[in-house]
Amino acid sequence: MRGVIVIWFVCLGVIGLQAQFSPGELSEAHKELEGIKNCTQCHSIGAKIDENKCLNCHDKLKSRISMKKGFHVSNQVKGKSCISCHSEHHGRKFDAIHLDEKKFNHDLTGYKLEGGHKKVDCRECHKPEYISDSELKKNKKTFLGLQQKCLSCHEDYHQGTLKESCLDCHSMKTFETAPNFDHNKSKFPLKGAHKKVSCVDCHKITERSGKKFQEFVGMPFGKCTDCHKDPHENKFGQNCTECHNENSWLKLNPSMVFDHNRTGYPLEGLHKEVDCKECHKQGYSKNLEYAFCTDCHEDYHEKDFVDADLRITDCVKCHDVQHKFTWSSYGISEHQESNYPLTGSHEAVSCLECHKPDESKKWSFKMDDNRCVACHDNIHESYLDSSFIPNEDCESCHNTQTWADITFDHNQTDFKLEFEHEKTSCKSCHFREEKDSKGYPVQEFREKDMRCVSCHDDIHKGQFLKNDENDCARCHSSEPDWPVPNFDHQKSEFPLEGKHKEVQCKECHKPMDIHLPERVILYKIKPFECRDCHSS
Repeated sequence: MRGVIVIWFVCLGVIGLQAQFSPGELSEAHKELEGIKNCTQCHSIGAKIDENKCLNCHDKLKSRISMKKGFHVSNQVKGKSCISCHSEHHGRKFDAIHLDEKKFNHDLTGYKLEGGHKKVDCRECHKPEYISDSELKKNKKTFLGLQQKCLSCHEDYHQGTLKESCLDCHSMKTFETAPNFDHNKSKFPLKGAHKKVSCVDCHKITERSGKKFQEFVGMPFGKCTDCHKDPHENKFGQNCTECHNENSWLKLNPSMVFDHNRTGYPLEGLHKEVDCKECHKQGYSKNLEYAFCTDCHEDYHEKDFVDADLRITDCVKCHDVQHKFTWSSYGISEHQESNYPLTGSHEAVSCLECHKPDESKKWSFKMDDNRCVACHDNIHESYLDSSFIPNEDCESCHNTQTWADITFDHNQTDFKLEFEHEKTSCKSCHFREEKDSKGYPVQEFREKDMRCVSCHDDIHKGQFLKNDENDCARCHSSEPDWPVPNFDHQKSEFPLEGKHKEVQCKECHKPMDIHLPERVILYKIKPFECRDCHSS
């Protein structure tokens, strides 16, 4: 029994001794160093951490520090002890590195992230397959071992045909372009139209060894036909620059021997800029017809313009070779001699406002219908009697000078316009606010209600109704301010006598609150007792 107790106390002593010397478990990376026997592999006498012992284990890092490379020789780390950043004895799952990748300043490593590299996740670059060192490659979490050469991470798109110094041509922003490459420093400086050509037009993308490949070296360029097809089929030799130049293939050299002016058709205006083969489609030896423009050009107007013998009018009547076909010499003076002379505002209207394209997108210039409604909507349709607008002739009322200037004689109707009515716009009486199915104001011309109250409010609020009708003309005229020359107070129920003749109307007929919120002047005063108006 005593032996068991002794062994039990001994075990407790060992466990207590181990707890006294070890403050906690080591991390997963250092778990092999667990135990009292391994303490001196990291600690020296006095329980201090020996920096040399750390670096003896982490020899790859030690090598970079000795070469003064990497993050650990930066001013942020230099002079610090290892344990100040990488402590231990916090358990198996503790991250002794605890690197904040989002806030980490990569410039301190000696490799500044620029352009597209700024957007790449750390682990997209720090992969084992990019590490050449076989020992470091085993550590999937390491940030060491990468080289700064582009091809150590990126595939060689040029497959060994160009130098490995990619930044001689490309930038960190994108590999799609080569802003640092200057073609003028190559064996083939770009001149003239060659400056505008896309790289891929000359350096075409093909496949080599199952991968995309673009050839940049070893291409022949001694003569034009190394790249360009000879359209003349060697009839003029291979020295293309005798006639052509790099600025424009269509413009021949001034020293060109061939002179088109020596032919029966000298080139003038825009014809000088036309490529030869646009006209000489069947070869240069074939004679071309050129008496009329339509010998080469299609009749855009499709026989809209023909002479008395029904022959197509030649284009030169309106067009010339100095301008594009969209320009025309046909102007107002010529239009005045047509079957539709321009008058008034029509003179200021653009041609294309009237001559619009049809369903086939051809601009129509021959117009058989000269009526207004051929171009303008008849907004009065179904509102006006045809007797006022025979054949929908708008000029019965309107004119081309000013559309709002109307010459209609209202005396033809049953409502003669006098005084203020003569100054009133037609729309004020005949147009309503609501719209019809075509979006135009509803109009009232036919059977128009000619009573005053159909247009004017009854400000008397029914005081003068007679047989349920208001006849304003019994008192008022249409003169300015609507005077009442037709009203005779002596014929009313209260003839004026004596001093009453001298009293102003407003003294007796005052605004009353009988029609709130409006105050209405009371004209129908009843009864007629003196005391109703006089207080005493």
